[in-house]
Amino acid sequence: MLFKKTPYIILILMRIIPVMDIKSDVVVHAKAGDREKYLPVKSGLTTSTNPVEIANVFKKLGARELYIADLDAIERQGSNLGSVLEIKKLGFEILLDSGISTVREINDLADVGSIVVGTETLQSLDELEKMTETCEIVLSLDFKGDELLTRIKELKNLDAEDLIKIILSHDYDIKKLIYLDLKRVGTSCGMREDRIKKMVKSIPIPLLVGGGINDISDIRRMQTIGVSGVLVATAIHNGRITKEDICGSQYQNFHQRIWRDN
Repeated sequence: MLFKKTPYIILILMRIIPVMDIKSDVVVHAKAGDREKYLPVKSGLTTSTNPVEIANVFKKLGARELYIADLDAIERQGSNLGSVLEIKKLGFEILLDSGISTVREINDLADVGSIVVGTETLQSLDELEKMTETCEIVLSLDFKGDELLTRIKELKNLDAEDLIKIILSHDYDIKKLIYLDLKRVGTSCGMREDRIKKMVKSIPIPLLVGGGINDISDIRRMQTIGVSGVLVATAIHNGRITKEDICGSQYQNFHQRIWRDN
């Protein structure tokens, strides 16, 4: 029997998700992962550094989701949960990274939104399994260049592909993954496209990426690769990502033609 190839269309929805890094109730400009050097954000959209006021600016741009990094909580120096809860009242879907390390810390965040658990702060794979049994989490694969940020001995020195193999082998109930390159955050230097392509091919769940986005052309390339969403801060504040870009990401799908055997 002869098989013929016919084209079919898949739809890839690309989400542009603004990012806020909050330290001492001030939105800061995260750059290259050097947290000690983070300064209050200088935005072309507002003179404010207040988290709620900046969230309102993002709302006017058409954003529906926000990724928030609570830097004080991540560094075990306090919490900005009050600001996060005020932002939640504006109607955003929130992805919150507050430095979760164990399942016990999840209870206080149940009403905030999607809980991001980063490899940088995760205590163990056993704790990760307990978390996925408790609630829906988003796992962030935290890199600084080629270095995986982790305190878990069996994960140290792994590259992204090997890390994903381990995560998939445990069959955790994880609905989304984030690939975050802290070395590229705030630098507008572009993405590690080679690495991201391999990651997209190897995982069966949506992948969000962050670190290095310069303009809409970077986002379109990520969309072509199959990435589900991008985390962006600097390119929004400097105007390279516009309201039209953000609103368009909510409604427009990328159509990719693929061939299959009949």
